[in-house]
Amino acid sequence: MGMPLPRLTPEALRGAVLEMCDEASQMLRLTRDAFLQPSAAALEQVTALGRDLHLREKRLTDHVAMQIREYPWSLGVAEHLAFLPAALERIGDSVEALARCVQSGHRDGIPFSERAIGDVMALFNRAIDLVDGVASVIRDGGQAGLSRIRHEGEQFQAFSDAVAHNHQERLLRGVCVAHGSSLFLAMVDYFREIERYTRRMSTDVEKALATS
Repeated sequence: MGMPLPRLTPEALRGAVLEMCDEASQMLRLTRDAFLQPSAAALEQVTALGRDLHLREKRLTDHVAMQIREYPWSLGVAEHLAFLPAALERIGDSVEALARCVQSGHRDGIPFSERAIGDVMALFNRAIDLVDGVASVIRDGGQAGLSRIRHEGEQFQAFSDAVAHNHQERLLRGVCVAHGSSLFLAMVDYFREIERYTRRMSTDVEKALATS
């Protein structure tokens, strides 16, 4: 019979979620840097961080589920944070998919125009800001931070839609290479997934703040 798990405090749960946020942010930064400058080492590190994120999610989710079953109110309002590890795992999946796109682009010598590079870099930076923004609200609290995340999320959606639309128009005009275009649009979709899960996280954080 295994040893019982130690009681998880609200502070410990918050700290564990913040560590996962930090890993997701690191993955985005490493993938962004490898997009600009090919780096097998950076992409390997993204894969390793992704594996760790999966392990953290499973352990933390199982730990919280067991504790809530035995001690229903032991986490208080922080119980709303229990849904965040799954969203962070999904963000990690999307970043790993971006990393595979970056790896394929460099391996196959797929050229991106200056405009496409600028769009992808802007999406990377916006995604990093969203993940870091959620972490900041978890750490410090405050409705103002949540309002900013929602506003930036709406801007992210509008920007990614415009980027995809403009790219498809250039493809129809024959300005873009078909193979490169499919890779670019796939990356835009993975960025959209990241925004979607940060939005879901901000909703759970708002519940925790509203009942605190």
